[in-house]
Amino acid sequence: MSDQSRNTGLVEFSPELRNRLAELRGDLLWGRLSGTAPEAGWLACELIEAGLNCPAVWELAGHALSIGSMTEVEPLVREVLVESGFPPIDLQRTPWEVARDVARGIAESTVPIAKGADFLIFELGDKCDRPKEIYLLQGMVDDWEDIRDTPPSDDEIREQARKIADAATDRLAAVVDQES
Repeated sequence: MSDQSRNTGLVEFSPELRNRLAELRGDLLWGRLSGTAPEAGWLACELIEAGLNCPAVWELAGHALSIGSMTEVEPLVREVLVESGFPPIDLQRTPWEVARDVARGIAESTVPIAKGADFLIFELGDKCDRPKEIYLLQGMVDDWEDIRDTPPSDDEIREQARKIADAATDRLAAVVDQES
């Protein structure tokens, strides 16, 4: 059984549907959903066709022929993401907790590499005191021409994201140890 089927009650999504859900999750990191309410509605229809059966997905599917904005359906989109196994990352927690979750999302392909890496570098780097793992990610993503002839592969970036997640986990454990 794959991770995705465990998260969605035995629903296995196609790579294309997984990517679309990841894009929405990545959009929420930046506080803006791209697309329109009808596009979200049609995505919900595809999720139903794939076997996701929850009230929010059916309600969102009802917007397939609407003329509303994505802002109007954002609460439903968030709920559908949770039901799909792509829960929005809680940005109200400590920077290290957010960094861990974003990095895990990149590593697991539940957050798009570009959106997640940019968020780690630009939004969390300073808040996490510029750890070397995020600095190395920035070099891989932004300055790769200075160190190599070809851009890093997605797998290389995901591996660096795993290192960031591990560093964040270690940092959070150290904080807990200091407090006890």
